[in-house]
Amino acid sequence: MKEVLELVEKRKQEFAQLPLFDFLQDSSIDPMQRLAWSPCLAPFAMGFGELNKYDLRKEPTNDPIQELINKHTYEDDHHWAWFLEDLEKLGLNYSMKFSDAMRFFWGEETKKTRQICHQIALYAFQAEPVVVLAALEAIEATGNVALSCTAKVSKELQQITHKNYRYFGAYHLYVETGHTTGTDNIEQLIASIQLTEEQKAKSLEIVEKVFEVFTEAVHEMMNYAEKQRKNQPLIAK
Repeated sequence: MKEVLELVEKRKQEFAQLPLFDFLQDSSIDPMQRLAWSPCLAPFAMGFGELNKYDLRKEPTNDPIQELINKHTYEDDHHWAWFLEDLEKLGLNYSMKFSDAMRFFWGEETKKTRQICHQIALYAFQAEPVVVLAALEAIEATGNVALSCTAKVSKELQQITHKNYRYFGAYHLYVETGHTTGTDNIEQLIASIQLTEEQKAKSLEIVEKVFEVFTEAVHEMMNYAEKQRKNQPLIAK
């Protein structure tokens, strides 16, 4: 698994260079404005819980790697509640016609983000647990990059609003260690897993695919953020 983890780290460093993360770190921009793309994340934030419950979790199991995956899914299947909390605190829970909300969440502006959970479910379908584990490592790496940036913005925002942001803030970053959680010495355990050539090839492939879908979604969110800067700000202060 060592080669797979090396690829995850390489792709993580490349992922961290995407324009959205530069935008998030630009302290010359109002922190509220830097999080104006948050609604675009809804299809992923809300769908991620179901991805963990119904696609990645497989119970009962006698496979130790699947058991490791299952433990991780119980950690990640409820973060959507924090997302809803933060939308409220960011002033995004304003009145909107149900049909307008559906047009937004199933429209062009969130097309790539809607595909994240769907594509990962397809990649993981009938894959060996060790290959799914590789996908989880890639997912965690993308989350670590994004949350490291949003946590800094949330800290700035907290000083202004005196509100705590659990999804976008340090709380979420703290529970996302960057590796599958729930087991002692997890990093060493994962690195020590021996793969067949076929397992390694499939694991490397799924890592590439996971980073691809997240990269496309992040570009989509950046496009939305840029439009919000040019037009009327979405967030009501």
